[in-house]
Amino acid sequence: MGGIAAKRHNFLRALTLLLGLGIGISASGADLVLQKVPPLTVAQAPNYPQNLARFDLGAQIESDVPADASGSIPFLSGDPASVYALRTGTTRLLISLAKIENIDSIAFLNSEAKGTVTIAMSSAKLSPESPQWHDAGQEELSNGLISARIGPAEAKYVRLTFNVRTPGRIGNLGIYSAAAVSDFTMPRARKIAAASSTDAMAKANYNLADLHAKARTIFVSSGDDIKLAYNMIDGQPGTAYEFAANDAAPAAIIDLGHSVSVNRISTFSTPSSATVAFYLLGALPGNNTGNLESSLRIDPRTLAAFRTVGTGNDDGSGRFAVDFEETTGRYVMLVWTPSTRNANFSVAEVAVFGPASNTRLLAANTIGNNPSDTSDGKTVRDSKDAKDFSKDFSKEIPGEGPAEEQAPGEGPAPELPRPPPFVFIPRVAPTSP
Repeated sequence: MGGIAAKRHNFLRALTLLLGLGIGISASGADLVLQKVPPLTVAQAPNYPQNLARFDLGAQIESDVPADASGSIPFLSGDPASVYALRTGTTRLLISLAKIENIDSIAFLNSEAKGTVTIAMSSAKLSPESPQWHDAGQEELSNGLISARIGPAEAKYVRLTFNVRTPGRIGNLGIYSAAAVSDFTMPRARKIAAASSTDAMAKANYNLADLHAKARTIFVSSGDDIKLAYNMIDGQPGTAYEFAANDAAPAAIIDLGHSVSVNRISTFSTPSSATVAFYLLGALPGNNTGNLESSLRIDPRTLAAFRTVGTGNDDGSGRFAVDFEETTGRYVMLVWTPSTRNANFSVAEVAVFGPASNTRLLAANTIGNNPSDTSDGKTVRDSKDAKDFSKDFSKEIPGEGPAEEQAPGEGPAPELPRPPPFVFIPRVAPTSP
């Protein structure tokens, strides 16, 4: 009898764990109800400056510690799980941008490192000891967000000099230009690490869940101000989206804009507070009884049939990443199971990465709106989903959903008529009598 009771206890324990990891809904088996996030508007654009410190935007990084060179490259990938270790002593990091930019601020997250960081800028590449560096300020290193207003000022190179007393780690580096609507309406040209690149460069791949690359957070399970759900994909370490304290299963759905190949998802959230399950969907469920204009209802059976690509807990710092076999999808759904409901659970960053085979599609997804960018790739359009939610989004800031077809180009200009042959007509001035 005791054996049967033990087996029953183990079964119930395993079932509870399964619900927590794989399904992410309450033990009562209730439906997962998600609220639709309002479209991104022009008025919100100033809250989301472009992060220029990204490998796919042409940024590069150099370290005066040769052993750290390869490890510093993923630091510019936009992967919230990627960090850079600071040793005791002086370390210089030189970040070069693709071109001279009007830089406004810089930010990163610090963990355990104690000391100072000195920021300098230049429009030309100078030697480390050159007096021509423009001093942009010094900040004391403390745990958490380090943010400094260093502009507006034009520069192509940003030098960070760390004088460290206690070693630690930094992550989520951001170098930001002044926010502009054009960052959304005319996306910057991006590049993908070639297959022949080093392993470090391959890790610094294109973040598909980037607010400035047409990705959008389209559904969340709770929150006091759901229009702030874009904070999860804005590339800013100092912003986060906070779910309601009584939400037993905080969840979000991110639309990548196209069906693409994905092989890695990483997040940065409240440390040591939740288990997360990642789902990759080709289309959103269409058999809903709720109002699709404002909510999305997912029953337990439908959720159990979704393609799960990974589950797990963070490493104690709030960072978690899962690598999996290359899988195709358009929508990424994340469901967290908080360890406690006493404190509000928040998510600062979600990043999604794919292989270099996405190059052609990504070029079509980002270059189409910028007349200065060219590509020989054709625009790839998704098949019609049961409900194409992208059509409901605001047209004030384009970028959600499949890219529009290119307008037909103009033909050659008509030739001008040939000028008549030159004829010299002498003019005789009258003479006085």
